[in-house]
Amino acid sequence: MELNEPLRWLLGRLAALLIGAAVLLVVYRIGLGAIHRFVPAVITAQATHLPSGSSSADEVGKRIGTIEDLLIKLLRGAVLAGLLALALAVFELWTVLAAIVLLIVAVVFATKDVVLDYVMGFLLLVEGPFFKGDYVVIRDHAGAEGVVEEIGLRRTLLRDALGSSHAVSNGYIRLSSNLTRMFSVAVVELHIPHAGELDRALAIAAQVAGEMREEAPWADRILADAPTDIWVTGIGMDGASIRLQQRVATGTQMAVASELRRRLAAALVSASIGTGRWDTPMPIVSQPVSSP
Repeated sequence: MELNEPLRWLLGRLAALLIGAAVLLVVYRIGLGAIHRFVPAVITAQATHLPSGSSSADEVGKRIGTIEDLLIKLLRGAVLAGLLALALAVFELWTVLAAIVLLIVAVVFATKDVVLDYVMGFLLLVEGPFFKGDYVVIRDHAGAEGVVEEIGLRRTLLRDALGSSHAVSNGYIRLSSNLTRMFSVAVVELHIPHAGELDRALAIAAQVAGEMREEAPWADRILADAPTDIWVTGIGMDGASIRLQQRVATGTQMAVASELRRRLAAALVSASIGTGRWDTPMPIVSQPVSSP
């Protein structure tokens, strides 16, 4: 029994669709392998020609992860678009395909903001002010900060300390601060109400920081070749202010600063040096008693 003409037409189109899908799958697998093979090689070769101290293994890894992530998403999108175009072409739905293409072009170029997002996304990837895994602060009207989870051509995803995910359009990123580029800085602020105890407090701060950089696991987080900077940042009616800064490995500044504060508080209490009104006895002034 011979198949009728419509059924033969349908089976022929399905066979062509399956063959095309198989070819696209092979292209996708080859593309994935090429991305994982060539991107690390190119980025690593580029890093070796940069001036000493301008890059690190951690920075190279972040750049590789960022570019690989974007290229894989673009490859996946291209394969899905090719599959859709193949299906429309196989079933001769050319008018539908043309309408989809025109709709995409109209949506992309309908507003200058969308074009700006893509242009800025391209510049972010080329210039590399931050990469996936960096902690950044967007200081423009976007007003977001957090760990970079994804850098796309249109928007960047940030995850803040509370776990909230922020999607920032790349066109809004004009001023960004990367807190984990090459190294981070642990900052501790101290207030000494009695300026006469300033020298002792400075000595204790230096001692605590020196002891901490020799102990595990903090020795691996504090950069060995970076000195501890201790400054007197102000003197006023309420006493003196001290700032302690220490260069640390990227992403460890909060943990190091927290431990420094804990140790400094214990050391200052042991030395009977107050850091605020809550632990500093205030003088008691007796008031004259008026006679009746």
